[in-house]
Amino acid sequence: MLIPSKFTRLEESTIFKMKAIFADRKENETVLDAYNRSRSSFTDAIEFLHAMDILFVLDLIDVDAGSESLQYA
Repeated sequence: MLIPSKFTRLEESTIFKMKAIFADRKENETVLDAYNRSRSSFTDAIEFLHAMDILFVLDLIDVDAGSESLQYA
């Protein structure tokens, strides 16, 4: 995970890129749908998953294991 520092600009940080997951979000979308929608903001899938982990820990998203859909806070 990239955090802002004197070597990493805010716009390059994972924390800043998390906003792309919330932009244009749709009800009942899956993690794959969210990735495909916001993939241009991330350098790779690992960075996207790091952002998803942070959002989950902050209780801003939840993943329903049965339907594989995201619920946004």
